[in-house]
Amino acid sequence: MKSLSPPTVIICPGNGCTNIKESNWYGELHDILVDKSIPCLCENFPDPYRARREKWVPYIRSLAERRKYEEDTANVILVGHSSGAQAALRYAETYPTRGIVLVSATYSDLGDAGERASGYYPQVGNGDDDETNPYRFDEMQKNCKRWVQFHSDDDPFIPLYEAERIRDGLKGDDDNALDDYSFEYKMLPGRSHFFEFAPEILEAVLSLC
Repeated sequence: MKSLSPPTVIICPGNGCTNIKESNWYGELHDILVDKSIPCLCENFPDPYRARREKWVPYIRSLAERRKYEEDTANVILVGHSSGAQAALRYAETYPTRGIVLVSATYSDLGDAGERASGYYPQVGNGDDDETNPYRFDEMQKNCKRWVQFHSDDDPFIPLYEAERIRDGLKGDDDNALDDYSFEYKMLPGRSHFFEFAPEILEAVLSLC
């Protein structure tokens, strides 16, 4: 049964944010949504510098469980930026959500040991093409039917081809498309790592509400 109450938007930040409301555009997005009477959680995440999957995914779940009724925990929209996008992806492997907005997501750890230790990224063994810790895109698609992904062509940290690998996994195979499944990929030139407020992100969130 579809919830009649408005969804709760959960903002999942990039790593290094010890005061999320004062970081990047998170506080501004929160305030706009609250002004529109859309519930929004913009709270400090544990383990802010390492942003480990084992800490962040359960924390996102705890925020979703603040919904009044347990069966309503799926009526959430995740807005994940950078490391927060990785956490949103992994969250969707296990838990249903109303929609997810990804901002500056990457497929791999890009050879960074700290990112590798966070636990989000697939790994390839020496001389072995089989991935360990693979993304379960099929489960993501089943648990979340509405996705919007943003990236920029001049992101200084995450090359465009990394975002395109996430795009290709989420858009799926048209021959096996799920009913009511929607995925949008928006490449916005000249936005760097989306450190500044982008009205397009707000529009995407509102479209999912």
